[in-house]
Amino acid sequence: MKIQRLLAASVFVGGLAAAPALAEDITLEFTVWNYSLDTIQDNAKKFEAENPGIKVKITDYTWQDYHDAMILRFRGGTPTDIAYVGQDWLPAWAAAGFLAPLDDVAPKDVLDPLKADMAPFALTDETYNGKIYGLPYYADTISFIYNKKVLEAAGIAVPTSWDEVMAAAEKLKAGGMEHPIVYEFDQELPNFWDAFVAQSYGRGGDLFDADNKAIFDNPDNPAWKQLEWLQEAFKKDLVQQETHESKIIPSMNTGKHAFTIVYNYVLAAMNNAAEQPMAGDFALALMPGDAHQTLGFTKFYSISAAAAEDPARAEAAWKFVNFMAGKPYTVAQRWADEKGLGFGQVPLFDDPAVVESWNKWVDMATLKEQVASARGGTWTEWTSVWSAYFRPLLAKAMVGEATVEETMKAGAAKWNEYQEKMAKN
Repeated sequence: MKIQRLLAASVFVGGLAAAPALAEDITLEFTVWNYSLDTIQDNAKKFEAENPGIKVKITDYTWQDYHDAMILRFRGGTPTDIAYVGQDWLPAWAAAGFLAPLDDVAPKDVLDPLKADMAPFALTDETYNGKIYGLPYYADTISFIYNKKVLEAAGIAVPTSWDEVMAAAEKLKAGGMEHPIVYEFDQELPNFWDAFVAQSYGRGGDLFDADNKAIFDNPDNPAWKQLEWLQEAFKKDLVQQETHESKIIPSMNTGKHAFTIVYNYVLAAMNNAAEQPMAGDFALALMPGDAHQTLGFTKFYSISAAAAEDPARAEAAWKFVNFMAGKPYTVAQRWADEKGLGFGQVPLFDDPAVVESWNKWVDMATLKEQVASARGGTWTEWTSVWSAYFRPLLAKAMVGEATVEETMKAGAAKWNEYQEKMAKN
């Protein structure tokens, strides 16, 4: 590609050289959701200081509005050069031609080492049709969290299987704990499906085959078995529902629950001594099940197809993405140290500053083991639409308003129907 040859001429081994200012100043349009906007702006200012001639204009949206706002920007031709992108949006956005593969913009000898440093799930999350579309802004896993003191007081070993979780919850309930498990329960949230996938991954096996056909409608499938488990846990009144992770944090800090399944960063909030009364009591365990795997997910910086069409703008955009997510991973390290955000760059697990900071709220050895075995989800052009259909069915089954069989059969049939329609198009 022409842009690759242009960039290659100014590359050092570790990244792009400090090239002279571009012939004309370029202002990059960068879109983000508004989490920690002050940190984003400060990182952009540091980039501008190191790259005279390139300015960065940041446009932010709320998380709830971000997806739809971006669709309107892309379809309406609103100038957009770099954007936060989610793993669940990538297939549809790439297929629509909104985004450019980094393979077409970045020098291979810079990009390949970055890919080699990524957690496997992060690399798959950023890949569509064999090409990589981003570098990680934030990557994390869905985790099984427990209260150490509660288990120690009850003489319960940390569960390693879902049967052991059930037995532990029943013992705690018999001892007076009304709801040993607290569960984020909101069928409107995409992570309601993600959390279920993470639990199913713990059991091992696949929910979809190599051709992306749904196979979780088999009673021997781990997802089928996990839904049976959840239905039983709800039936035995072992579970308290909370509508959002932000409510899980104070709920766990009452000491009235022993287990939850949430994003890993929620553990950092639970163990925040400045804000939580029981900080330090909570720990990460490998996801229960024979495989101990979980779902990993990635949010990343992508370059728009429109930016990639202009060699000078593409060069500037790549410089920015490489600054934000490339070696020596300074920006990712900052997010991890200051905000507790997870990362897709595996070398940061051995970064002294990250290790010192994160060991205050999580056992890094356990987390590193969980990340190494974490798997990406099955993200297709129709996943989001299908998930919106299936989540209400999943919720009904959990609380016993539908059978596992009818739920899984309906979900698999609808998935395969969407896949067939996409193939015809």
